[in-house]
Amino acid sequence: MSGPFAAFAASNFQLLWGGTLFSTTAFMTSFLLVPIVAYEITGSYTASGLALMGSGFSMLVLGPIGGVIADRYAKRPLVLLGQIIPGLLMLGTGVLVVTDVITLWMLFLSSLLMGVGFALMGPARQAWMSEVIPRPLMGSGVGLMQVSQNLALVLGPMLGSVLLIVFAFGSGQIYFLIAGCFLVALPLTTMLPDAAAVSASARRSVVRELGSGLRYLWSSPRLRMLWAFWMVISVCRFASQTLLPGFIERNFGIPASDTFLLYLIVGVVALVANVPLARMISGRRAWQLLIGFGILMAAVFVMGALTPSFFALMLVAILVGLATTGVMLVNQALIMSNSRPEYFGRVMSFVVLGFAAQSLLAPIWGVSADAIGDRETLVIVGLIVLACSVLLAVGWLRIRGMPLEAGTPAALAAGENSPEAAPAPLEPPSAPVPVFVARVAPVARMGRQKEQSVPAGGD
Repeated sequence: MSGPFAAFAASNFQLLWGGTLFSTTAFMTSFLLVPIVAYEITGSYTASGLALMGSGFSMLVLGPIGGVIADRYAKRPLVLLGQIIPGLLMLGTGVLVVTDVITLWMLFLSSLLMGVGFALMGPARQAWMSEVIPRPLMGSGVGLMQVSQNLALVLGPMLGSVLLIVFAFGSGQIYFLIAGCFLVALPLTTMLPDAAAVSASARRSVVRELGSGLRYLWSSPRLRMLWAFWMVISVCRFASQTLLPGFIERNFGIPASDTFLLYLIVGVVALVANVPLARMISGRRAWQLLIGFGILMAAVFVMGALTPSFFALMLVAILVGLATTGVMLVNQALIMSNSRPEYFGRVMSFVVLGFAAQSLLAPIWGVSADAIGDRETLVIVGLIVLACSVLLAVGWLRIRGMPLEAGTPAALAAGENSPEAAPAPLEPPSAPVPVFVARVAPVARMGRQKEQSVPAGGD
């Protein structure tokens, strides 16, 4: 309960963290399952990508709006709505798959509605964090929330792999499991306190609130670079999930459903890596870690394209687990730790756009693989990731000496809490920052956190 894990001293944060883990696990598992079911139905790379476009459309349209709602309205109703509807949807989709009635357009519609739920729930949970833990623990809370979301990317595919390989579950039965994850998250959500929504007189139009959030994001060189890197990496990372089902079947004669075996390997490695990474994401080497993991991800794509056998691909999956969990965890932790709490919902909504982009652009990888080959497409993806990582390194070298913005978790952890620590905000906030819950461990616990915090200018 100290250092990077200090936020766990707040019982409400424990509930929020656990609910985020279960619900996000359900969402991410459903997104991974869509291309597998689509390929089983059609045998086409392109169809795997098209099925994923549904979630991309909904997250693209509703993602930014979901951030505005999260920053200005009560969080509990949004989160509950974002869990109940997708849970029922997954139950229905499972029935369609088990009864062999599912079609590509039904899968597309299911993906579309799942994207709606994620667009509402993701930003609301992130913004809720500012109401359940005190400001001194915000740096720890930001990092741990990213760990929860990152673990969700790991545990869902791992559990699906065990059920598929060990217990011979089918895709439809895994959909039932996803619905169960939403069910587990419901009581955790209902136990959380919910602050009152911002009064109607204090709220501005959605367009003005959204514009304020976008200007805030774009005015910060750190956030601007991190968000651009996140968008490119998200799209490229999803290429492997789009292509893998067909890749192993066409090149090695392995059933597309055995993709979950690779996910299991990736998941185990990522799960092990999360604990040490949780201690490092708020340290002075966070940016260097992010750049290094980006370069490793680029190398992994090229190595995957060159694999001569399924066994070799399984070995590459070990590095995939380390690279993907490192990039996503460190990048999102840096984004949120360099954002002021009153913008958490909107900043997170722009992060959701990365998930939207990866779903919308998934058909590009499918079309490319059908046209020029799956191995050649993976090499192209690797080169894109490498170029993006190099550009991030150059940008970081230019801004690493800049002071941290006052009021952000990064500045609080570094002791840069004075108004002089950063330029004044673009405009006065339209509503007061949420009141932080006071019942938490004594401030004395923060001693170790300060010892491990980032020095000024070190991010």
